Amino acid sequence: MKLIRQMCFAPVLGAALVLAGCSDGSDRQRTESLTVTSYNVGLALNFVPLTQERLVANERLLADYDSDVLCLQEVWLEDHMARLRQALEPGYPHVYTVPAEQIFSESAACTADEVAGFENCARTQCPGLSGSDLVSCATAQCGAFIPQLSSGCFDAVVGAVGTPNITVDALVDAVTQPVGKFAYDGSLGLLLASRYPLRNREFQDLIEDSSANHRGALYAEVEVNNQTHLVGCTHTTADLSASIPYPESGLHGSWEGENRFMQEQLIAFAQQKAQGNPVLFAGDFNCSIANAANGVDAEFGPNCRLWRQAGFADPVAEQLPCTFCYEDNTILQRSGRPGGTQLDHVFVANLPADSASARRVFDTQVSVEAVDPVSELAPEDSPIMSHPSDHFGVEVQVSLP
Repeated sequence: MKLIRQMCFAPVLGAALVLAGCSDGSDRQRTESLTVTSYNVGLALNFVPLTQERLVANERLLADYDSDVLCLQEVWLEDHMARLRQALEPGYPHVYTVPAEQIFSESAACTADEVAGFENCARTQCPGLSGSDLVSCATAQCGAFIPQLSSGCFDAVVGAVGTPNITVDALVDAVTQPVGKFAYDGSLGLLLASRYPLRNREFQDLIEDSSANHRGALYAEVEVNNQTHLVGCTHTTADLSASIPYPESGLHGSWEGENRFMQEQLIAFAQQKAQGNPVLFAGDFNCSIANAANGVDAEFGPNCRLWRQAGFADPVAEQLPCTFCYEDNTILQRSGRPGGTQLDHVFVANLPADSASARRVFDTQVSVEAVDPVSELAPEDSPIMSHPSDHFGVEVQVSLP
């Protein structure tokens, strides 16, 4: 980022006084470009491996990272959010997040009899396991019992995935009383950080249309070169069909239908709020358009195309390879799946088509060490080399007049 400082003057007895730095908050610092980055940090406790260990590595990475606006996803836990905010503060003094919000059942989500099949299977197939080991094992070995649960019980069992150090006993105790619908206590997991002041902040809440996780989007305006730019940050519903069916409580028929509804809502909201100003909308949109030339596979492809149909450019899809890469990412290699998708984007509107360039970031392995208290990585196995997240980040730089 190249910053060009204009000379700012104030009259003093017929002469001129140079105002160092022009710190009155007006837009007197000109820049040749604006860079917006999307990064899914993958801090999904019990779901993405080495969450606690990778948190430390990501604190270091983000403290040294140079962008203008940064949209982070999957920072689900309050402690993780606080630590990343602290790491970012010197370079990104302006931060926007929203509190967690949960939808609670009016009575016990499950009866003991109803959850007994899943419970017995987990005790038999996953004896003594807890945390991520239990979640991984129970999903693989006992997933057939989950569709048999009532709607509220289904939501409660799925929502328990983010409970720290979850055990079978803790899960049964939680779901046999009033409990929240969403994982991670209804956290949105989003953090929008900026070098520039974030003005006219607004939260688009999609809680009524969310399944498994609370979803929504953060919006703010940044003033650069006397021009308002709208920035957005989101993480829409994922395709979970390989592990769990779409819940009966869902309003949109399928994971793909829910994702599509959210894309439509985001596009309409952004267009209305932008009022013709430039838009840079970052996030994990959980959709990918197949691109054989870049080795990218499809996932909810028609949903991604909605942005193009609405007049947005997709420089990530046009210029980059996969961002959720089964073969290239050490965390995802465990799945044994081939190929990869491009779930992470920065959609751009109301700027010249040739003004945006994209690059992949946070795609290099880092040293990951055991933490105290011990989480998933034992001290005797530490350190290891790992990618910092199961997603690679994407950075889009737009040239400014």
